[in-house]
Amino acid sequence: MKCKKLLLISVVFFAMIWCGYAQETQIELVEENTTKKVGTLAERAKAVNYIPPPFKYNLKLDRDVTPLFMDPEKTALLVIDVQNYFTEPGAPMVVPDGPEVVVQINKLVDYCRPHDIPIVWVQITHRKDGSDLGMIGKYWKNWGPPKSVLAKGSHWWKLYPELHNEPADIYVTKPKYNAFWGSDLEAVLRGLGVESLIFTGFYTGVCVQTTLVDAFHRDFNPIIAVDATGPYNKEVLSHIELLFGRALTTDETITELEALQRE
Repeated sequence: MKCKKLLLISVVFFAMIWCGYAQETQIELVEENTTKKVGTLAERAKAVNYIPPPFKYNLKLDRDVTPLFMDPEKTALLVIDVQNYFTEPGAPMVVPDGPEVVVQINKLVDYCRPHDIPIVWVQITHRKDGSDLGMIGKYWKNWGPPKSVLAKGSHWWKLYPELHNEPADIYVTKPKYNAFWGSDLEAVLRGLGVESLIFTGFYTGVCVQTTLVDAFHRDFNPIIAVDATGPYNKEVLSHIELLFGRALTTDETITELEALQRE
């Protein structure tokens, strides 16, 4: 009789343990499935009722932008050629709306840094002897010797002092318009696991556009912040929006990043 009672108690005891384990496992599965449900960008957007802004320049464009959403954990900010040569008042190639553009760039920088979104400062850079200029030297004589205005360390080469850059940010130099050509930019971005790139800087139709188009062909997801690039060029921005990347304002960019953060 004692043996039967002990056996019954043992069965009940192990049954209780098993039920507890099963319940715990079930809870873990539910939690895992819940995480998966809010894991995609489309599901995150739906959960917070995020609606992307309409197209700015191609009003009749019928395209689902959901696959083009930015994942904040896989996005980087590119600031291209905001150097004294293009920004300082009275500079040889100053961008007319440069000061307004810098304000918007800083707004993006100030958002990205505390949210651990990498900030990459790109500077067009040439050797003092001009040996790396190539075709650019035939178009822009002052970029070569004896002036070498964009040689590393020169006044015109330096980043504009009003920018909110910090030593811990990422700095990339390039010899051509396209920031991928002759630089380690792609290696850096791949190493960081970046998929989406926010484009800012100068000139919209030259260094920004050539880099953005190349980013598209390298299978990055480009977003151009239209008020954080200069000079404003509606034709270029319309072309980019149609073929290569989304066109958002600074505020719209921040709104999407904020909405699609993983909780």
